[in-house]
Amino acid sequence: MASSSSVLCEDQLQCSICLEVFTDPVSTPCGHNFCMICLREFWDSSSHCQCPMCKTEFPKGPDLRVNTFISALAAPFQKQLPSKPKKVLCDSCTEEKLEALKSCLHCGVSYCTTHLMLHKTTPKLMKHKLMEPVENLEDYICQKHERPLELFCRDDQTCVCQFCTEGDHKTHSTVPIEEESDDTKTELWMVHAVVQQMIQERLKKIEEIRHSIELNKNNTEKEKEDSVEIFSALMRCIKTSAAELPKVMEEKQKAAERQAEELIKELEQEITELKRRNTELEQLSHTEDHLHLLQISPSLCSPPHTQDWTDVTITSHLSVETLRRKIIQEVLNKEMDTFVQIELKRIQQHAGQWDLFACVTT
Repeated sequence: MASSSSVLCEDQLQCSICLEVFTDPVSTPCGHNFCMICLREFWDSSSHCQCPMCKTEFPKGPDLRVNTFISALAAPFQKQLPSKPKKVLCDSCTEEKLEALKSCLHCGVSYCTTHLMLHKTTPKLMKHKLMEPVENLEDYICQKHERPLELFCRDDQTCVCQFCTEGDHKTHSTVPIEEESDDTKTELWMVHAVVQQMIQERLKKIEEIRHSIELNKNNTEKEKEDSVEIFSALMRCIKTSAAELPKVMEEKQKAAERQAEELIKELEQEITELKRRNTELEQLSHTEDHLHLLQISPSLCSPPHTQDWTDVTITSHLSVETLRRKIIQEVLNKEMDTFVQIELKRIQQHAGQWDLFACVTT
């Protein structure tokens, strides 16, 4: 069987608050998981008890217990994390060195509980500055005066000792480092709250994006169905038009033939009349009856009145392209109503989905 580390990735075992691998993971009633300390701090900083992920509110703080299953899954990843700082040992222990309880800035030494007793009982030593045990005590001592760095210079933004305030920092604004530390912690906590809010906003945005993707997937499937329906209808209409086009072309051909026959008939009538006039003109040109010729010549000397056939033509090529366009346009107009109805229905469905999405995300 594959190990949990080969199946899971570290991201799947991350607390969404601290973004680290779970430490003492606990589960909320809504099914989300967090580090126990992260969830408690989140609830302590909030006016009501709710899930940081889905915002589900709980009437009272649930009884938090470590989820042993998730804890076991997270254990291999916890081992891969950088090791925590080593414990500071007592400098006065001669045999087995015990863990230091405090470090003395004046002595420059770390003490365990036993060796620290002198600093709690000897009046002179009781004045020494004690702090949480650290290994690098020299960093807490003024290199110039070899005195504890107990003050903070706000002008130069650096830690100083008491003697520094009597020299280079005499006119500067200085405060105890505890006071400056408290102010800095307040600022850090404000930044922490902002970062927490940024995390929650991004988690919410992830949910919105996932929901949008799901909506998009559903809409795409519906679009595909609608597209198939529309193009199927168009194909049917195209087939119908393809069958109708030859008939329309034949009708146009017959109409052109009828027009041609009428024109030919008119031309033949004019030819008959012109031949008759031509015969009269030929006969008169040989007559010896001068009086008769002069009496009828005015009516015969001008050309007979006929139609101007110069621009009259019968096209030898039917405008099939125009015909096709007309039929296709009729088909499209016919199907447009169906298409519009489908689109309106789709838009109404989308509007309803987005209304639902807005209700969920607000």
